[in-house]
Amino acid sequence: MKHPQSTRWFTPSQALIRQIDPDILSWLNDEGSLTQRLKAFCPQQFSVDVLAEEWGKPDHSEATLLDIPASQKVLLRQVHLKCGQQLCVYARSVIPLSTLRGKHHRLQYLKNKPLGEYLFANPTLKRSKVEWTELTPGSRLHKIATAEGSAGSESIWGRRSRFQIDGKSLLVSEFFLPVLAS
Repeated sequence: MKHPQSTRWFTPSQALIRQIDPDILSWLNDEGSLTQRLKAFCPQQFSVDVLAEEWGKPDHSEATLLDIPASQKVLLRQVHLKCGQQLCVYARSVIPLSTLRGKHHRLQYLKNKPLGEYLFANPTLKRSKVEWTELTPGSRLHKIATAEGSAGSESIWGRRSRFQIDGKSLLVSEFFLPVLAS
C-alpha cells in the first residue's frame, strides 16, 4: 500500500490549538503508550489490523528525521488500530535496517501485535519531540487513514516522533480519527 506524503509537519507550538477538538488534543499530547491508552478506551475490544508490512523507502522528511539516506531500504508498517470494528487510529512505522539487526530483529515479525507494547516495554526507550500535521478530507492520506473516507468531511490530526531503543531509531506516525473525540 503506497503511503503518500502527508501535509506539512510542524511543532505543537506552531499549531492553532484552539481549532483542535480538546479530546483529540489530549491524544496528540499524550506521552505514554498509545496502545495502553486505547486498551483503556475500549477494554477487551482493542485490535491491530495490518494494512501493509513491506520493504520500501522512506519519504524525504522521514529519512531526514531518522538521519538515513532517502534511498535506504526500511521496513514500512501501516496499521489501523481498532476498538471493536471502529477505526480509531491509522499508524505508520518506518524502521531502518540497522534497527532490525540484533535483538530487535523481531520487529519485522509483529504481525497483528501492537508495536507500542514492544517499544514501551523497553527500559531504554527514548522519544523525540513530537511533530503534528492535519489531514484534510479528500487527500490520499486522509483516505488511507479513514479506510476510504469513513470519517467524512472532518480533518484528522496526526503526530509523529522518533523513538530510540538501545540507541536504535524508528519513526512512528499516528493519525487520530474523529471517533476518539467523544
